[in-house]
Amino acid sequence: MNRSLVIALIATLVAVWYAAGIEDDAGDAAGLVAEPRTSRSTAGTTARTAAVEQGSAIAALPVRTAAEVGHDLFAAHSFLPPPPKVSVQAGPPPAPVAPPLPFRYQGRMTEGNATVVFLAQGERMLVARQGDLLNNQYRVESVSANAVTFMFEPLKQRQTLSIGNAK
Repeated sequence: MNRSLVIALIATLVAVWYAAGIEDDAGDAAGLVAEPRTSRSTAGTTARTAAVEQGSAIAALPVRTAAEVGHDLFAAHSFLPPPPKVSVQAGPPPAPVAPPLPFRYQGRMTEGNATVVFLAQGERMLVARQGDLLNNQYRVESVSANAVTFMFEPLKQRQTLSIGNAK
């Protein structure tokens, strides 16, 4: 019986050796093994080669430092296009403009050479003659058959209120 145990042991070792050779050939053909195996007795075995021999492909990967990576892997990224660049040129501010006339024409009355114009400003009724200053801002410059001309005193700008044809 002793002899049959030795033969079984030798047959098992041959089968294991043969199976290990087939797995190594299959791993090399598939590209799974990055480096060739070296002898275990070699003193210059690197950690990477040892990890490949043990079958741990993840442990065999090189460790890279932040300087080798070159950028922050976990930085926030936006996939929106960058905003357009707006060039702001400081030019002179626009010239001030007089506000629109606050008056509405209501009617007129002529006595001799003097013409009186009746104007409405909101709920107020105003009586205006040539040369009058209304609201401390508008001077009545002229009254004609078709228009009343005002001078906006703070800016010295002329404004005209059309009154239509009087018959």
